[in-house]
Order: sequence, then C-alpha cells, then structure tokens
Amino acid sequence: MAEIPDLTDPRYLDEVGWFLYHEKYRRDQFGGSYDAERIAYSRLLLDEVASYLGRDTGWFHDKTVVSLGGGCTGDLTAFPAAVKIAIDPLLQVYQQLDLLVGDEVGSRTVYLSIRAEDLPLLDACADLVLCRNALDHMPDPEVALNEIWRILKDDGAVFISVDIGGVPTPDEPTVFSVESLRDALQDRYEVTALADHYPAHSKGRSLSVRLVARKKPRASRPLDKETLLRNYEARLVEEAKET
Repeated sequence: MAEIPDLTDPRYLDEVGWFLYHEKYRRDQFGGSYDAERIAYSRLLLDEVASYLGRDTGWFHDKTVVSLGGGCTGDLTAFPAAVKIAIDPLLQVYQQLDLLVGDEVGSRTVYLSIRAEDLPLLDACADLVLCRNALDHMPDPEVALNEIWRILKDDGAVFISVDIGGVPTPDEPTVFSVESLRDALQDRYEVTALADHYPAHSKGRSLSVRLVARKKPRASRPLDKETLLRNYEARLVEEAKET
C-alpha cells in the first residue's frame, strides 16, 4: 500500500486542501458538479495540447499518454488514448477522499501513487507526457525532467505548463523564470513551442508558460543478444561437462 504522507505538513496539506476547498467552495459550476467540471477542463486541455502539437484529437487514439503530477484534476479523462497513466505521490490520498474522477473516453486511466524520482516505467514507452502545473511543485524538477526524457519515445514530446516568478512556498518550492526553464530543458529537449502570456495557476506567481518540447534522442547501448546467447550456451556446455 502506498504511504500516506503527514497531512499536517503544509507541503501536503496545501496540495490536498486546495482540491477539497475548490470542491466545496470555489467551483465555477462548469458542468454542475466537481466531476463534470474537471471533465470539461480535461476536454479543454486535450484541445490545447493537440493545438500545441499541431495534431487533431484523433492522433491520441493509439498513443500512450502519461500525466505527471496532475493530482486529482482528471487531466486524462477526456483523452482518447490507448494507454493512460496518471502519476502523483498523493493519489492514494485522493482515492481515500473519493476525489478521483472517472474516464470519459479512451482507456481506463492507471493511477500510480508514486514520486517522479524513479518512475516504474520502461524506457521509451510514452508518446506524450503532460506536466501541467506540477514542475514547480517538485523540490528537484531536474530529476523529473530526466525521468520524462527517459520514458519518452525518440519522437515523443512533453507538454509543460508551469508558473513563473514569485517566491517559494511549502507546496511550490521551485521558482522558475522563462530563462531558467529553458536552461533546465536544453540538454535533453528541443523546445518547439512556447507561450508566456497565460495567467498564473497560483496566487503569488507572475504568469504561466505553456510549451512543447521534443526529446533529443541519444545513442543507446542496447544489450547484445548474440553475446548473451553465446554466454548462456557456454554455461550449458560447462554444466553438461560437470554432469
């Protein structure tokens, strides 16, 4: 069972409390219920991501999409993807609070209540990673960016929306500028689209950036099947001699 963090710690209380507060007090009635509202926002996110990728929404049908740090927003619910994986260290908490939202289309989202430091996913398994309003919530976003790079296919992309400016807070410990965000991406990614005119997600931040970055493939070191087979066959010969 996933570990439940100390929810009196402001870092975690602020994360979980935000969703509870908006569920009760601050919904904009976009759809009539909190679930309907989050589904509506997922549809908007789908259209926005597709636009930044230069694709139509049909492109997602045979794709693997991973959402990193989305909390209980239901980011993937409207995505018609073949494989949908949501990753957030507080998902076990959101499940117990009955805050997860069901899928509208596509496959059923698989929820992994884990951190971004060591994703239990194979290399080059994802066509697209979403990192919406999450990167500045991480103490070490460099680790997450490295893991995103690792799980992306060579032609894969990451869609990032992240706040710029402000000061560190318990649940948003990392502060980005547009320049520092570009610097964090430059070694592993090629930024193909960036817009920095959006309102901030969180109070106290200056603005929000949307960007798409493509993975820069690097030479891999695949295991040599023939060498492994020869070693195994040699071991079989040695075992036969011993018997």
